[in-house]
Amino acid sequence: MSEDQKITLISNDGRRIEVPLAVARMSAVIAGQINDDDDDNEIENEFPCPKVSGDILQKVVDYCTHYQEEPMEKIETPLQGETIDAIVRPEWYVRYCEVDREIMFQLVAAANFLNIKPLLDLTCLAVSVSIKGKTVEELREIFHLPAPDNSNPSLNTSKQSTEESQHEESEKQKDKEGDEDMET
Repeated sequence: MSEDQKITLISNDGRRIEVPLAVARMSAVIAGQINDDDDDNEIENEFPCPKVSGDILQKVVDYCTHYQEEPMEKIETPLQGETIDAIVRPEWYVRYCEVDREIMFQLVAAANFLNIKPLLDLTCLAVSVSIKGKTVEELREIFHLPAPDNSNPSLNTSKQSTEESQHEESEKQKDKEGDEDMET
């Protein structure tokens, strides 16, 4: 398959985005489906992306296209700063992360689904930086998680049983230590 060949990515809403082969190969999922030994006529040139919307797929393509021209520096750990600006180079990738939280979550999911490691690293970093220092309540709101249901009697019973078991074990240990003291 020649490098100047185009591949068409199809989003879950039917949007078709034509990309160069090198851009498509950034996805390990797509690269795994392309066999270099195939005859050009036998190659599937369309790749459905059923878990990615058209707008998000376009942002993924923008990232991969730019990466071909100017690769992002590897994100080293331990992190060399606490902000995206301090950690990520070149600057284009910092600006790429300047999207609202819901779009960033969709980019994380798309990068994971398509298995594009540098994009997954960048988007996960952006999410982690954005939630650093948040309270439990703020995190529940960000991730749309319900508050724990303390009214569930089975949970309270389980907790109570655990506390009772721990208390019984503690009493047994005290009795055992007392018996040992009496023997000496």
